[in-house]
Amino acid sequence: MVIPLSKIETGRKARVVWVASEPAVAARFHDLGFVPDEEVCCVLEGRKNGMRAYLIRGAVIAVRCCNAREIFVRPC
Repeated sequence: MVIPLSKIETGRKARVVWVASEPAVAARFHDLGFVPDEEVCCVLEGRKNGMRAYLIRGAVIAVRCCNAREIFVRPC
């Protein structure tokens, strides 16, 4: 089952499947480590529909909820 990254609960892990953003935004996410089969974990959730923090490749990256909806993952 593939779902948006924004639906992953805090503390849960998933694997990136694809990024469905505009090319420039997708390239930036790729540079940050959001590439197919990379493991990602939600480590912190801000206010509803705000920022969330994800652990990926040993770094914590803050992502806006609107952008997290464009990253599709498969829960582990």
